[in-house]
Amino acid sequence: MFGRSTFLASTIAGALALGLTAAQADTLRFWTTEEQPERLAKQEEMAAAFKDKTGIEVEVIPVSESDLGTRATAAFAAGDLPDVIYHTLQYALPWAEAGILDTEAATEVVGNLGESTFAPGAISMAAVEGGVASVPVDGWTQMVVYRKDLFEENGLAAPNSYEAILAAVEKLHNPPEMFAFVAATKIDENF
Repeated sequence: MFGRSTFLASTIAGALALGLTAAQADTLRFWTTEEQPERLAKQEEMAAAFKDKTGIEVEVIPVSESDLGTRATAAFAAGDLPDVIYHTLQYALPWAEAGILDTEAATEVVGNLGESTFAPGAISMAAVEGGVASVPVDGWTQMVVYRKDLFEENGLAAPNSYEAILAAVEKLHNPPEMFAFVAATKIDENF
């Protein structure tokens, strides 16, 4: 899994895997949801370094994360997708199925970089038949926060598997005194 400092280079490598070369493209269009000023400035800096190295300019185009799905769908319908899209995992499989993503190019990039350079979970979540939907470039950990004292009092194992979480929910759930599991449910937000 790549850190933020290398994600632009790796996603541009994805564009190059699409068959773009300096002779074929003077500019790559890159959509990014990392639109905070400091992050945008860093991406512009990396794009300039990429141009110095390859002669290919990268147009860094900020896109609000909440608009990404609609904008990509519209651009696909209009035949005007950018060369590279920095997107969240939620889009990988649906966009691959819709034809928005070039899974062969993504699979080639992962193969060239070496699958072992990625976290196994990231590769498995991006997996499609014969490869990956898109190149994993970063990630974060989802965590379960629990009360160890309640688990010990009730003879419950730590919630480190689905089965252990389900057992805890069944044992501890007693509304309105206690809700055994609380999770985000806003459907228009990632995870």
